[in-house]
Amino acid sequence: MPKLAQVATARQAQLQDGRRLGFAEYGEPAGKPIMLFHDLWGNRSLRHPDDSILTRLGIRLIGVDRPGYGASTRKPGRGLMDVVDDVMLLGKALKLEQFAVLGYSAGGPYALACAWRFPQVISRCAVVASWPPLDHALGFRALHPLYGRLFQLAAGNESFFRLLLRAFFVFDGQRPADQYIRDLGSSLSRIDQAALSNIDLFVSRRDMWGEIRGTGSDNLADEILALTRPWGYHLQSIRVPVDIWWGEADLFCSPVVAERMAKMIPNAHAHCDAQAGHLMLYSHWEAILQALAAG
Repeated sequence: MPKLAQVATARQAQLQDGRRLGFAEYGEPAGKPIMLFHDLWGNRSLRHPDDSILTRLGIRLIGVDRPGYGASTRKPGRGLMDVVDDVMLLGKALKLEQFAVLGYSAGGPYALACAWRFPQVISRCAVVASWPPLDHALGFRALHPLYGRLFQLAAGNESFFRLLLRAFFVFDGQRPADQYIRDLGSSLSRIDQAALSNIDLFVSRRDMWGEIRGTGSDNLADEILALTRPWGYHLQSIRVPVDIWWGEADLFCSPVVAERMAKMIPNAHAHCDAQAGHLMLYSHWEAILQALAAG
């Protein structure tokens, strides 16, 4: 089994297979540990801009770069369970006997995978605006029409999808990183657009995208393709308590997904808000963490 080295000081773990695992810690070092799985356009630094919330709640937040993101080495052909294995090794290296997991958007399936595979280690799981399974047409239709079609293309024609994404990265690299965040925001609800007007949040999202496009399109393609394959587990088999958070004004991923997940996961608790959108992670950050810490 791969071993991690110099985890606590270097914020980067060396794996025996030669890959490196990037991560960052925030909040209270001796607090309740929560492992955070970032979204498609995120990285290890994903969190609310106000870190005093973590300290006040006694949370030790650990953000992890998935393979190809940030400081983590790419692993072509990876699936969800490859990421779960990396995260569990990190947990062991940090001497975490138990911890909670939080998955946002594209990070949701990974958090759920951890809860399913290691119920003896995961104390509680939360997903916020999670992606649905994309191994059938219903999943793609639950997403924003533009992205649903794009991801369906990835599932059906990987070679063409990679070429298309490379062309977009060439185009996007010729303009400021903040322009893509503005374009992305325009496809979201007015509630989300208002949230992005917060300068700290906007800068955070801009910097995360800047890092992603600096690593190249193939890394992002790996992530999308991994999420369009069968996840390797069934929601009905998850036994860990799961909090499902959804904004009814979410235009990126339909609230119908939350309803279905809540019905399929045996010990699920749904939290829906008519005044929230896809960026609910930020607007409900404190409540999400409080529920996880109580588990």
